[in-house]
Amino acid sequence: MAREWRCIKCGKLLGIIKDARIHLKFSRGYDYLVGYPATTVCPGCRSLNELAAPPNSQALRATTAQG
Repeated sequence: MAREWRCIKCGKLLGIIKDARIHLKFSRGYDYLVGYPATTVCPGCRSLNELAAPPNSQALRATTAQG
């Protein structure tokens, strides 16, 4: 089951959670499949977002900080 990973501050889509990986797709044509933990700065509001583990592991964590 796929879920969306969205910025916890502005709601911008950061990636699609697909089981044990996260699918990241960028406007310049780049595609990545990454594992956990994943950390990124939101391209919209510059907030720091972290996804520590898959949602079904009960260890899903999101954090934010001004960048």
